[in-house]
Amino acid sequence: MRKVALALLAMSALIFSSTPVAQAGLNAQVNLDNPRAVPIYGGDYDVASWSGYLYSSRIVFTAAHSNYKFDSNGNRILNEPAVITVGRPNSSAKDFTGRVKVIKTFVADFSSGGLNDFIVYVLEKDLISMQPSKLLTTEIEQELVAVKAEISMHGYGEYRDRCSSGEKNPCKKDWNNPNQRTSELPRIMRMNLTPFSDSHIKWVIGNQRAVLKETIISNHKPCSGDSGGPITTTYNGAILYLGQGLNGTNVYACGAGDSKTKENDADSFGFFSPIYKHLDLLKEAEAFAAKQVTAKKPASSITCVKGKLTKKLSGSNAKCPKGYKKK
Repeated sequence: MRKVALALLAMSALIFSSTPVAQAGLNAQVNLDNPRAVPIYGGDYDVASWSGYLYSSRIVFTAAHSNYKFDSNGNRILNEPAVITVGRPNSSAKDFTGRVKVIKTFVADFSSGGLNDFIVYVLEKDLISMQPSKLLTTEIEQELVAVKAEISMHGYGEYRDRCSSGEKNPCKKDWNNPNQRTSELPRIMRMNLTPFSDSHIKWVIGNQRAVLKETIISNHKPCSGDSGGPITTTYNGAILYLGQGLNGTNVYACGAGDSKTKENDADSFGFFSPIYKHLDLLKEAEAFAAKQVTAKKPASSITCVKGKLTKKLSGSNAKCPKGYKKK
């Protein structure tokens, strides 16, 4: 168990920093196939600060650590910009049009080890018209893991190597270097689900899964900082959202990881928090969003008659009283 705890602590160093960085893969290609991948902006930054997944017209899934950090005692504290906005799916990170403000958040009970790194945003209004996404269930997860299904992560984050020729990992991020800025368009990183029993995940076995509690992936090549990039796959012809909160061990991470080389070694893997663990948050967010929609419905006015009697009623759900008919 101690080895699990130490590994989780090491992983958390990869993902918790003072400045959120959206996730992308090393040398990842631009990909616009996911109609729900969105850029998220903290304050008035001219590039995406992190990434998210548009679950429905005004609900977004992303990383909790973009809004919170931990003090030296492991206590979670709020650490978010005064204003957070979300851009349209697959839009340019430099496009300021069409962004919608986040007005409410619902955060999971995540820890400084990176577990349950999940938060739900509710937007001020519809970003676009979008039906709710299909979501991973425990039954579908078992099916996908059994075949080591290919999954994808989309994000606007780093994708180029930080290290210059002759430098050794870890290499410091140079925010003024245009070659180290986040991507203008979303990129894709392809991985595979894997069971805990796989030989290359040597120490995650048996009851240790109860400690980790997340879903394992292999051939993991992220850049540093997991900040909300959605993990999806295609299931029965439709996009299926699996979860988010991708952390890793023995990963090069574009110059900020702990791998000995620039390629993943045999023990490289990552884990993420599956959406089925957070359906309570989603339910709360949907209820809040529904109230916002109802509150903004324009008041209607109707006239009701009963013989020579006339009544005028107003309200978003105005109805004629018993015995009266709408004129």
